Amino acid sequence: MKPEIIITEQNLPDNVLRAIKKGRKIEAIKLLREETGLGLANAKVLVDRASSKFAPKRPNPAITEIPSGAITLLKMVMARIRRINALLHQAQQYWNAV
Repeated sequence: MKPEIIITEQNLPDNVLRAIKKGRKIEAIKLLREETGLGLANAKVLVDRASSKFAPKRPNPAITEIPSGAITLLKMVMARIRRINALLHQAQQYWNAV
């Protein structure tokens, strides 16, 4: 019977943490399994938990990358919305006066 290993995401081996910090989860899982003898599922769970704390955060490309012309288009749309709101206000005033 194998000795029981208790390991958490806080006490992972240094080389596993380095792989996680580089964003290399598969490599981290392999290293963890080699060093501890953990099964695939347990190693994956530990690496996933540690990744949420230590892995580099990737920016959402939908938020960080604005296509050229998008700001101009947004300004045009906002101007039209303001014009529509002004027309609605005028119509409301007209109908309140009638």
